Amino acid sequence: MHPIQAEFDTLLQTIKQLPALRAIGKTGGEALPSDGYSDIDLFLFCEQIPSLEVRSVHYSLFPRGVTVTEFGFSEHPHWGLVDSVLVGEQEVYLMYFTQSTFTASIDAILRGERTEREENYFYPTGRLASTLGMHAFYDPEGYLAEIKTRISVYPDSLRNAILTSCLPKIDDEEDFMRAIRRKDVLFYHATLDLALDRFLQALFALNRVYFPSRKRSLEYIRKIAIKPEDCELKLERVVALGAGAETLDESYRIWRIQKENLENLSNQL
Repeated sequence: MHPIQAEFDTLLQTIKQLPALRAIGKTGGEALPSDGYSDIDLFLFCEQIPSLEVRSVHYSLFPRGVTVTEFGFSEHPHWGLVDSVLVGEQEVYLMYFTQSTFTASIDAILRGERTEREENYFYPTGRLASTLGMHAFYDPEGYLAEIKTRISVYPDSLRNAILTSCLPKIDDEEDFMRAIRRKDVLFYHATLDLALDRFLQALFALNRVYFPSRKRSLEYIRKIAIKPEDCELKLERVVALGAGAETLDESYRIWRIQKENLENLSNQL
């Protein structure tokens, strides 16, 4: 058993009694993190988010070993209203979302209305990916189950919007060539990072897989079926060659091939 499992289970039972709460979900599945540094994000879906006063009174019922470290005061469009607690030494974020707001956000992403990376490296498709893999600790009315069903089929509207937005931006030839002529490694790196960001989003969209974030990208690409030949190896090669002033042109040559191969795959589909 996880060292904090008993306290965490009691924490969940206490949270379930909050007024207007309709569902509790945890990103990353049911298991608690065992790596010693990952946080626990609990999504609390409410008809209406309880006030600070109500939450404060309710939190006084938390078991021993659970302490509130910070209160949130407003609902952020990405992260909800966040109260931070410690279960032993484990950070747990209670992320409150108004159901209507969360549902509207999900629907807008599915319609392809939000394709660009947003503040703090928030990818709208990442919200879909995390919700689809969310474990429901509490969902008596089936709200979370219904949302996950809605997300389960990757829609053409989102796929087409991402490809239309990202494919033309994979190769900023002017900036790439300027960096190569000047042997400016840092400028090349900045240009490549923007291009790589669009490449990854387009690649995932082609495969009807929700792009989660820039974490563990190569691990995810290995599981993808539709991709340029030797995709992972060549991406690593592009980045490695992009670290030296004398090899920027070779890095860009390989990048152009990857970009053309991805465009060809998109045209074929």
